[in-house]
Amino acid sequence: MNVEVVQKRLWEQSQQHRKLGESDTPLFPVNKYDGRARKLIDLMHQLMLAGFTWVIEGDVKACFDEISHKAILGCLWEKVLDNRFLDLIGQLLKAGIDVDGVVHATEKGVPQGGVASPLLANVVLNRLDWFLHDQGHYGQARDEASHLQQPNVRFVRYADDWCVFITRGSKRYAESLRDRIGELLDRECGVRLSEEKTRITHVRDGFDFLGFRLALGVGQSGKLVPKIQVPRKAITRAVRRINEAMRYRPHQESGAARIVRGNAVSRGWSSYYRIAHDFSRAANTLDYHAFWTAMKALCRKFDLSTAKCLRRYIKGFTIGMSENCMLVRAQDTNMVYHLRSPDPYRPGTGCYLEDLDWEVDSQNLEGRRPGRMDSKVLALFRDGNRCRKCGASVTYEDSEVDHIRPVNCFANFQQANLVTNLQILCLECHRGKTAASC
Repeated sequence: MNVEVVQKRLWEQSQQHRKLGESDTPLFPVNKYDGRARKLIDLMHQLMLAGFTWVIEGDVKACFDEISHKAILGCLWEKVLDNRFLDLIGQLLKAGIDVDGVVHATEKGVPQGGVASPLLANVVLNRLDWFLHDQGHYGQARDEASHLQQPNVRFVRYADDWCVFITRGSKRYAESLRDRIGELLDRECGVRLSEEKTRITHVRDGFDFLGFRLALGVGQSGKLVPKIQVPRKAITRAVRRINEAMRYRPHQESGAARIVRGNAVSRGWSSYYRIAHDFSRAANTLDYHAFWTAMKALCRKFDLSTAKCLRRYIKGFTIGMSENCMLVRAQDTNMVYHLRSPDPYRPGTGCYLEDLDWEVDSQNLEGRRPGRMDSKVLALFRDGNRCRKCGASVTYEDSEVDHIRPVNCFANFQQANLVTNLQILCLECHRGKTAASC
């Protein structure tokens, strides 16, 4: 099975587990794969290059918990002239919360994790968008404001997080605009600004937004220029997820499955942060931690010393179980200087190797063949990458590991899964054997 297919299924499973409340820590941060988030970061960088100096870092306090039902229905009533639909939304908002069998009435807020909740929140916060839009000058009015040295405003919003950029304005002007924004949110949206998270910052001091750090840095000419940076806490979180993916796993899980899980984290992180100017430095740090995390995981699983593990599993500048199962390096991801929308996902026709993905998911280890991926790597190496029946040359993706003697002939799974009882078959031969035994 293609490793990318496995990682795609892992991402879908992690999303499903989040909805069901079954996953403690997903493999990927939820919003890190939204192309719009990266486009907003690029837009903010362009605003800094254009000379916007003061930034209001805004955050709505407990937006989904505190948003007013009256404000939601009022905003919908302005656009939707369907009383049955509005009544349905009202019933959704007033459905209540079941806590230990007792239903508590909901007077405000929208359901956490609900399908319609982000849309309803955006409908209300759209009033903030129009208010901030009216504060700026555009077209000919922008040129006149620039000639008269009047302040100008631009804004960026992602859900309940937003930033307002001000040029030719003072900190006092920014404070007055922040107060007006707070009054608007309280009066028309039924929410309040978070005093802890709402700050007024100068671009030279830098600020964080959507996991990135935007600050002034030294450019090639030696002058200070705006740069997109990877904050230290983003690397720390990625290292923690890599440890959860490769080290803190059930002992019976195969080393190859751990490599696949670690690759999922590394690929997702590098795909999101590759627009940063210091991506190479951050990726090099992440690769260092990922390499030694994988090394510790394999040493512990196979009870090997570090020297033996290095001799057995080192592959060039990385580590892996085979040529087709290597730990990817974040620094091999190319940096991008232009953004485009991600390609749509087009599901294929399915794969014959149906049980590689469940081993990576620890939820399904019980009653299965734990360590199957490691057994296949060993059998493939022993058989010289050839099918035992027809002698055809095979690879990890287009082959299957098969029991020579059936499992029910042994006392337990461990004896049945010894390498001496395993053989490598191509997909056609394995299909034929499976059909003949049915």
